[in-house]
Amino acid sequence: MGRLEPGTSGPPFSRSTRDRLVHGLAGLGDVRWAVADLGGVVEEARRRHDLSPIAASALGRTMSGAALLMFLSTKAWERMVVDVRGDGPLGKVTAEIDASGNLRGLVGEPRVESADGERLSIAAAVGKGLLRVRREGPRGAHESQVELATGEIGLDLAHYLEQSEQTSSAVMLGVLARSEGVAAAGGMIVELMPAAREEHVAALERNIAALGGVSPLLERSGVAGLVEAVLAGLDREILGEQELRFRCRCRRDELRQRLATLPEDDRASLADEQGRLVAECAYCAARYVFSTTELAPS
Repeated sequence: MGRLEPGTSGPPFSRSTRDRLVHGLAGLGDVRWAVADLGGVVEEARRRHDLSPIAASALGRTMSGAALLMFLSTKAWERMVVDVRGDGPLGKVTAEIDASGNLRGLVGEPRVESADGERLSIAAAVGKGLLRVRREGPRGAHESQVELATGEIGLDLAHYLEQSEQTSSAVMLGVLARSEGVAAAGGMIVELMPAAREEHVAALERNIAALGGVSPLLERSGVAGLVEAVLAGLDREILGEQELRFRCRCRRDELRQRLATLPEDDRASLADEQGRLVAECAYCAARYVFSTTELAPS
């Protein structure tokens, strides 16, 4: 555990090729915070799913939010799923993370673009609907949901924390996605403790009000710049760090076993001209090819 004085960044926030999350305290313990850099993770998701810029932005924000919620939680969960279901053209946006920092995700309509060629806003692409958070642990699962307040995902997660967990938080998410790739992705959550000092609350509110866009700040200064902007004037204490990566938990053998339970007529209808059955994972776009003999009952 390390302490950083106001105005310093330190090695934990230096630019790195590794995607990661850092969490800690600020303002003499009045503020809990977590910051995540997911540029590589979101680019991998964009490439695998062939996402349009707006779809990559929506999925990147949801992945960032899932990672931040996972590691800012006071309980040790094994897995967390953040699921956004709206009536906009994206349909659904789902992100999943486990305790080891493995992330995966999907978008209902990955190639969404506006009709006139101009980029949609995240809110318009998501629309109205529900935000659901599912937490899975050794003692079972817990699930709760709220109505989408804005469709911007970051503000919706802050609304979720206020409604479901009665915590006063600010959720700042940003993804700078272009047709050629993801230039930056990540975000930060700050949570006020119940007895937070007024001067620390006021400083945090001033900093967030002056923040501007998260995406260009991440591209320009990385997560170090985001932390400096949000926690300016407050001491910081680092409590932990977690490496993040895109990694799916789909397995060929598990999929083969599930397909083998299908009736023979159903398997035949799904097979191609060579008698092969091709299955694709919705979360990572991995393609698995099975022969009829592999799926035949032993």
